[in-house]
Amino acid sequence: MDCVSIYSGVSFMIKNRHNLSNETGDNSGGKMLGTCKLCTLTKDLQESHLMPRALYRMARGSGANGNQDPHVLTAKVRKPTSHQIKDYVLCRDCEQRFSTNGEDYVMRLVTKRNGQFPLLDILKAKATPLRGKKWTAYTTAQTPDLDRSKIAYFALSVFWRASIHTWEQESGEKQRIDLGKKYNEEIRRYLLVETPIPKNATLLVAACTDEESQKTFYVPEENEKVKDRSFGFLARGIFFLFRITRTPAPYQARLSMVNTPHQPISVWNCFEQGVWRLGDGR
Repeated sequence: MDCVSIYSGVSFMIKNRHNLSNETGDNSGGKMLGTCKLCTLTKDLQESHLMPRALYRMARGSGANGNQDPHVLTAKVRKPTSHQIKDYVLCRDCEQRFSTNGEDYVMRLVTKRNGQFPLLDILKAKATPLRGKKWTAYTTAQTPDLDRSKIAYFALSVFWRASIHTWEQESGEKQRIDLGKKYNEEIRRYLLVETPIPKNATLLVAACTDEESQKTFYVPEENEKVKDRSFGFLARGIFFLFRITRTPAPYQARLSMVNTPHQPISVWNCFEQGVWRLGDGR
């Protein structure tokens, strides 16, 4: 089944080629003087990525001939592209902060080129009593070796980046979510390790069992299925759903990995059992 039909609401998605690849290089590395949006200091800004560069690298094809670029999928087009969503947003120190505090760790858990999915393997090796008809969940007691603080830090860094800057796709279409000025600042201070994660935040983290989701990533978008101001993104098999509210939905409160005592991580088929629909702006 073509994943366009399932994710038709996603405004920007990258799916890997059928043959997975080795990296052929990236032209990033430019810089310009400006105000870093995280530390707010005037420094040389790097070409910051909205989604980790490693995701683009893992999505490339491995064939010897022809275009090995990953495919971009939207509601209107599917085509190979080498374009990566990036802009001058963060200084080098803050880029390194993001890498050290979460991104490097999570990129070791996502689905690899050879199809291995470390996070799912870790979870499925454990027994758990927390299960529904189509999902299971694993707490810190069952998976103490998973660094949930780094997983949460990575997720919030991506949502924050998507909210504090207007990014641009290859077509010129703008990409941005709106967490609100108050929460942008609260999350910024959390990312600087000055304050805890916002107390009203919920973050669902799910390891997807379906191959389509394991081959795919897309940028943060707002929930258009239920107008509850929740936001989600997918990173090669790991789905993140984020909401800040005093009145979370029951499943959000029960399965949140943050601000809960057991910090569950879920497992389900994200292709068949989406908890929401991403809006396509139509």
